Amino acid sequence: MKHTLSIAAALLIAALVYSCSSTQMSMYKPSDNAPGWRVDVTKKGGIPDEFICKINDSTVMSSSFPMIGDSFEKNGTYRGKKVVMSGYRTSEEKRDVNGNITSSDKYQIRVFIDDKLVDKFDF
Repeated sequence: MKHTLSIAAALLIAALVYSCSSTQMSMYKPSDNAPGWRVDVTKKGGIPDEFICKINDSTVMSSSFPMIGDSFEKNGTYRGKKVVMSGYRTSEEKRDVNGNITSSDKYQIRVFIDDKLVDKFDF
């Protein structure tokens, strides 16, 4: 019975993490007339949320927000170009008619390639 409960708990946690994942996409056009690059940023739910930057399905970097602080910056490279992923978090609290407080976080992830902004990804 314990084993069955452990498996059920693990499946529930995996489903929650998977359901909290979302991906956004943009395109980057290198200046050397090469084909465009697909830039994906994925938000993986968890404690803390993790953000993964992929270019053409290759993971370039991943990062999470620190427990204290509302921003991060991570550096990497792809095909000899400098890639920077920077994240900003804003928190909002709402109070319902019964006085209950709920809070939510909003994230903006920016990706730069060779110091040029590729896109802003809002989660």
